Amino acid sequence: MPSEIRLIQAQLRSGQSGTLAGFPYQRGLLQGRRVVTAVTGVGVTNGAMVAALFIHHFHPAEVIVTGTGSRFNPRIRTGDTVISTKTIHHAAGSLTDQGMVYRKVRGPLPGQMTHWAYPPDPRLLRLAKAAIPDYAAEPVTVDGETYTPRVLPGVVTASDLFGVSDAKIADMQAKLKPDIMEMESAAIAQVCAQLGVPQIVFRAGSNRTQSNPGTAYRKLGQTAAAAAARWTIHFVGALARAGRSRP
Repeated sequence: MPSEIRLIQAQLRSGQSGTLAGFPYQRGLLQGRRVVTAVTGVGVTNGAMVAALFIHHFHPAEVIVTGTGSRFNPRIRTGDTVISTKTIHHAAGSLTDQGMVYRKVRGPLPGQMTHWAYPPDPRLLRLAKAAIPDYAAEPVTVDGETYTPRVLPGVVTASDLFGVSDAKIADMQAKLKPDIMEMESAAIAQVCAQLGVPQIVFRAGSNRTQSNPGTAYRKLGQTAAAAAARWTIHFVGALARAGRSRP
């Protein structure tokens, strides 16, 4: 969503705008690091399409996914940002009377199987965890309560389901134990794995996971989007410093 990248693009220096296959982007320096920023649109197809196009054209050193997701785990409050330790397609497999049976599927290359879950690049995950202690999050006010949101590791699940039933929530909780549910990150992570590009996913919690989150998301999505963007800017600074310190 445009709201999920607005603060990041506002921080770009020496910025330039362009389009790639009709998709707008902005590029420039963020915390001293050269970046290209783009909005994927909603859903797994949009996420995968934009990720593949931009990776093929710009050959990035890494891909960072930043944005929002519904709060699946009660430990996540609005504005808390989850560093994904595993990004999962929660609709990949067979839907049975006992819920989802997750399984690998045929990949694009002969003999290749693709998974339903993708870990982040180990180096990016280490850098993200190391960047937490010196990050100063901005306080948020939600339903009259003001607090400072956290950044913490967790599990992110994705599919083209904006809302899910109580039965689906229970099935996901039992089998996947997610912290955040959203719509694009697993597809982007799969593209990165296929093309050999390091990736990491940051998602801030907005509304709680529910069957009809429309009104709740509109109310809380902006708060979550800003929290994720601020953390992403901080992380890119840590990434730039790590790059300068490498031999």
